[in-house]
Amino acid sequence: MKKEEFKSSLSKIEPDQAAERRMLNNILSHSGKEQKMKFNYRKAIPALGLAIVIAGSILAYDIMQGKDTVPSPDFLPGEAADAREDMAAPLVNQFQIEDKHYILLFDDLRAEYGLPLRIDESDIGSKITTITNSVDPSLIGSEVYRYEPAGSEAVVAVKKDDSYQLFKFFNFESYNNNQDEDAVEYLKIYGIDSAEDIAKVQFIVYSEQSKIEGRLDVRGELTSRDEIAEFYRYYSVLKNSSDKYFERLFNYKPDGNQGIDIEVDAGVDIPDQTRPMPPDAVQDIVHPNPGSIDPAPDHIGYAEDMPLVNSVDAQNETVESRSTPNDEPKGMMDMGNADPAMGATSSSQGSTGNALADPVYIRIYNNSGIYLETIYYKNIGFISRHEINKEFADFLEGCIR
Repeated sequence: MKKEEFKSSLSKIEPDQAAERRMLNNILSHSGKEQKMKFNYRKAIPALGLAIVIAGSILAYDIMQGKDTVPSPDFLPGEAADAREDMAAPLVNQFQIEDKHYILLFDDLRAEYGLPLRIDESDIGSKITTITNSVDPSLIGSEVYRYEPAGSEAVVAVKKDDSYQLFKFFNFESYNNNQDEDAVEYLKIYGIDSAEDIAKVQFIVYSEQSKIEGRLDVRGELTSRDEIAEFYRYYSVLKNSSDKYFERLFNYKPDGNQGIDIEVDAGVDIPDQTRPMPPDAVQDIVHPNPGSIDPAPDHIGYAEDMPLVNSVDAQNETVESRSTPNDEPKGMMDMGNADPAMGATSSSQGSTGNALADPVYIRIYNNSGIYLETIYYKNIGFISRHEINKEFADFLEGCIR
């Protein structure tokens, strides 16, 4: 058959009706109109999990490489873009009134003071001032009031919105500048203007045994009016001796020989001496400072409730570290009468030898139960940065068992 005849034959072939119906059914059955694609969940779920793991690993790697930032909820608006997970937390709950620094009063110390957990409106006294100087922007503009149960300005009430918060005195601005105020200025903060304003005086030593047993090692306590009056007579006249304190500290020799003359200004004429005041005659409170508001303390740690580390200069590089709560005393080492609450300090090293070793903590309670805590360094004859004379040192020696 020729090619032309073959083509002509094919063109004449036509399907019958049954063939046309079969052809139409075949076309429709494969068009997707009658059959939909089936989804295999058993295969899809493992694949999805693997994708999540891979994405998470890439994100974690980027963060570790510093390619991402994690905003902190503590940052102020506008700061989150520059925040990193390893940045220091902003300072809060601290403010300054004139030359006095205050920090938040935590519940543990409030309980020690015997203050009620609830602040009643009836306990709020007269307005003291409005906060204009604070590292915490949220406190700016807040009003400060006397808190009557404290019986002094050692604890004050700050009004924020419609509620009150209690803050405690931490230290003087001069202390942050390696100076200090006279002892009488500290007493005034605690409402102590005479011996009659002192309820009792305790002398506390923090020993390893007392820490293990979780108790205060009170080595002495003055409760009689005559003993308290004598203590007040010695303590209230102590002057700021910061310059001499640092000189004594960094010239101290482990054998007790200071190699310098000691001049005493405590209201009593005493001959110069060439050694530290005789070892004579302070609790465990806590934590954190402002160090500069350091420290932290902590507390500063800053203070009693905020842990804190305070460094001193003068070609001197002495660091006084605070302890953790329930571990060491709450007063900040060499925190003066600032009554910070940061644990005991470690002994100074290097040229200072053990100048600050074996400190005795002195708590002076006012009649409302609020106490001023300071530290007696008998190796160098100082209570905080206030130099004492031999007569006072002998008196303290008789107070400590």
